[in-house]
Formats: sequence, C-alpha cells, structure tokens
Amino acid sequence: MNARAFLAALVAALALPTSALAAYNPSLIVANTTHGLGGKAPLVIGLGQGDNDDATAVATIYAPPGYRVTLGQAPGTVLGSLSGEVKIGALGGQRQEVTGTVRADNPANYVNNTCAPGLHEAVWVLEFSILGSPFRGPVYVDRITSGPEAAYASARIQACLPSPYVPPPQGAPGGALLIAAAFSVGGVFTSPTRSGEYAWNGIFVPYTPATSTPNPSNTAQSMSIVRLPVTFGLTVRRQKRGKRTFAVLTACVKERGAGVRGLAVSFLGGRTPRAARRMAGARTNARGCAKARIPVRRRSLFVLALTSVPPRQASGCRPTLAPRCSDPSVAPAFSLVTRARRVRR
Repeated sequence: MNARAFLAALVAALALPTSALAAYNPSLIVANTTHGLGGKAPLVIGLGQGDNDDATAVATIYAPPGYRVTLGQAPGTVLGSLSGEVKIGALGGQRQEVTGTVRADNPANYVNNTCAPGLHEAVWVLEFSILGSPFRGPVYVDRITSGPEAAYASARIQACLPSPYVPPPQGAPGGALLIAAAFSVGGVFTSPTRSGEYAWNGIFVPYTPATSTPNPSNTAQSMSIVRLPVTFGLTVRRQKRGKRTFAVLTACVKERGAGVRGLAVSFLGGRTPRAARRMAGARTNARGCAKARIPVRRRSLFVLALTSVPPRQASGCRPTLAPRCSDPSVAPAFSLVTRARRVRR
C-alpha cells in the first residue's frame, strides 16, 4: 500500500464523528503495509484534521513499545513517499494535492532548530511543492529507552508546521493549511513479535487563529490502535450437484485471532490467478467469515478472495497524554488478498 492510497482512506476517516467541544479535532492513523508478526515492510503514518479546524502547529507521534526502531540511515537515503491535501488560503481555500518523498538528512544540520532543539538520532525531511515552490519539512526522530515516555513509547517523532495565518518566511507558502497527509517510511520499524494491540499516540498543538503563536490550551491527543497479526485465509470445498460442480468458498478475516464482522469480501475466479474476476460477494459474520458458492464451468478454476479492513472508531485514548482525546481509531488493513486455490471440475 502506498501513501497515496492511504491518504484516500485517511480523508474518509475524517468523516467519522468527532468531538464538537473545540475547533480542533486532529486524527492519527497508522497502518502496517504487511500484517504479520515481526514484519519489516514500510509503515504508513497519516495525519488529518477537519476542513475548518485551527491549523496544527506541533505534532508529536509516539510509536508503542513492541516496535523495534532502526535509525541512522545515511543522509540522502529515500525512506518513502508522501501524499497530502492542503487548503490554500491565497486561492480562497481551494484544495491542492501534494506528493513528494521522505529523505534522511544529517541530524547535525538541525541542532539549532526552534521546533525541537538539540541533536536528534535522526532527521527525516518531507520534500514536496506548494504552488510551485519547493517545501522541506524536517521531522525529528529519537528512540525512547528510558524515562517516563518509555512506559508507552519506543520512539518519538516530532514536527512543526508553518502557520497559514502569516506570510512566508515565517508562515506557510500561499497560506497552506494541512488537511490530510500520509507518509511511508521503510527500513525503520519492525513490527512486534507478539500478538496484541499496539497503541500509537499523537499529541497535537494548534495555532491560535490568525497568529503564528501555538495554543497549548487546546492541545489534543489522537490514537491509532494496530492489532496484530491480521490474517485472511480461504478454504475451498468442491461440491457436486448432479452434473454440475461448485466451489464452496469460505474466507475469514481475523485480528489477533478474533474475527472482524461486517467486511465486504469479493470472491474471484478465472482460468489463471491473473485472469480471475469477481464472481460473488458477501460480508463477514461474527466469526469474521464470509461464504460464497460459485460454479466451476471449466476443467479447472482458480479462486481467491479480496477484502480491506477500514479504520474504525476506538473508545478513548490510552494512556491519557492530553486533556482531550480526538478521534481515536483502530488502524486499517488495506488490500488483503488470499492465496489462489485450484478447483477441478
């Protein structure tokens, strides 16, 4: 799954009900691109907020214990890609998509930054363009091995966004306000090796509207729970009805061993796995399983199943790191595909 695909899901997630108590309701959604235990595939981090929310000034994201963190990639290394959507104040609030890369840089070049001063273990730079002007946003990353944060985090990721309320160079180009963004990083995070729930947490501080001054009194926390492992398996039973042959298919989706209910599953069939097309659909039951029966009209039929687990609302943030909990969620698992199975007529 790439960052652009994840962005589409993040924007959809922003439609989930959020608190109406404040004009700032940020969202954090994190997704593994593979869903087994101990996976080393790229991880995607998504941030978003409501279209009319106050602009974000500071975002601090905590990776949970259980994730192994590898830093120290050589400066210039491309770690991943990014995709986002911003609202351009100079264009009357028109939205613009942005895409770019995530690149490692030399932490020694950022010791005197005003966002998170000091020497960090790693600095990632988000590179993209706004209205034709290049933009480089540094992200400061450190492993956490001791102190109070070690109780709930294995790494800290910090970034400061320019204010859309004031002109450059202090402010954002074109008065750009971030609506949603997702970026991938590879070679950094290794998934936990034990089945369970892993809570990523984000602490977000907005700007005071019409200024470049952060407003700590309106700080909000958002949480994204990653459940591992996520499995998607297909069983096939051959059934004869007179001269006709059917493939009876059962596809089951489980998070850390528990079924996921209400997911749309597509069952595909074809003379080869590559040529398979949709032949039936069903939704998962309380055990996380969906069933279908499709005819086998050729000498043999290859069958497989597809589904996606969307982000879903969670209950509260844990641990409590800020006065308000905004839009907590269970992380998605996109584009799950079973192995193809062959059924003979």
